[in-house]
Amino acid sequence: MVYRCRIELNEIAPKIWREFQFHPDVTFHQLHKLIQVVMGWENYHLYEFHVNGQVVGLPDPTFEHMEDREVLNARRETVKKHVQEENSSFTYVYDFGDDWQHTVTLIKIDSTKSDPAPLCLDGARSCPQEDVGGVWGHQHLLEVLLTPNHPEREHFIDWVRKGYDPEHFSSEEVNREIQRLKDKLIPKALLKRPEGNKPVKLTKSALNKHLKQLNSDQLIDLVKACYGASKDMERFLAVRILGDEAVESLFQEYRKKVEQEFFPERGHGKLRLQEAKQAISEFERLTESVPFSLELKLIYVENGVDFTLSYGDIDERFYYSMASMYADIIDQVNEDETAVLFDEFEERLEAVVSKSEGIGWGFHDNLAELHAQIRWI
Repeated sequence: MVYRCRIELNEIAPKIWREFQFHPDVTFHQLHKLIQVVMGWENYHLYEFHVNGQVVGLPDPTFEHMEDREVLNARRETVKKHVQEENSSFTYVYDFGDDWQHTVTLIKIDSTKSDPAPLCLDGARSCPQEDVGGVWGHQHLLEVLLTPNHPEREHFIDWVRKGYDPEHFSSEEVNREIQRLKDKLIPKALLKRPEGNKPVKLTKSALNKHLKQLNSDQLIDLVKACYGASKDMERFLAVRILGDEAVESLFQEYRKKVEQEFFPERGHGKLRLQEAKQAISEFERLTESVPFSLELKLIYVENGVDFTLSYGDIDERFYYSMASMYADIIDQVNEDETAVLFDEFEERLEAVVSKSEGIGWGFHDNLAELHAQIRWI
């Protein structure tokens, strides 16, 4: 059995749409990944589905106690459990900042087909640019690109992804990408694995044993291969080989990632706090630099305060995230027996508290209480 669906991007004319099929036992998280491919999104942002009055997404345990709605876990809920009738529709929301709303309609339930592999069947027009500013931003971009003497044209041409053509769509290109990701888009129970083969995992002891057997040239080749394997591995090796110089360079890169969620170079901040926090965690993992990691966390809180002072009070969830990050900073400062971190960040830690005065949700009081816990005061 396969589900044949049509997805349309709402409020866009002419329509941007796709028809595609998939096995109904996929989870909503797998469906999200498939939609990203068939539409042409780049999976930069959060998402959720609205199905029969229920919300399906990725619950954030940090804010679970503050949610005024139930969010079903997209990694566990299957599509078939919630969508069972032909011509029924549900909504897929991608990027809570740009707020791209898609309508997904189950066109046909085909019981004659058994291949669980998804397939893109048809479609029209290219997906909008990521972070373009939603429907209005997309329409403005098209207007600029179609106006030869528009004052913003040169800026937008440099900004759009290479080769962008708003009228382009190719199901062949989409299906090549689907084929590459196929194993992630098929229900786990239906994945065909070679009989008798068990998953192979490289243990630390096995790695250590293997490395001892390599000569210097083989070790060099291995490190070179690791360097080219991924961007993260390249950064990791840069830190280990180049030291402080690489750490500082990475810090500037990740600082920009955090700051752009509040004050981007273009447009308004989208406050994708989870992405900013993920950038901080990545930097911490790659560099293991306590001072720079602490500074990134402080930049996160400072930008949160500045954002409020610029645009007004946000919400309880926002300030809870800021206060939690500030608490992490205070914990790290207190764990430093030398007081070096306190000396380095004392003025900025106090300034954040002072600037937060007058902000709602008890935010200032929370920061003041946390600041008072610094052991060196």
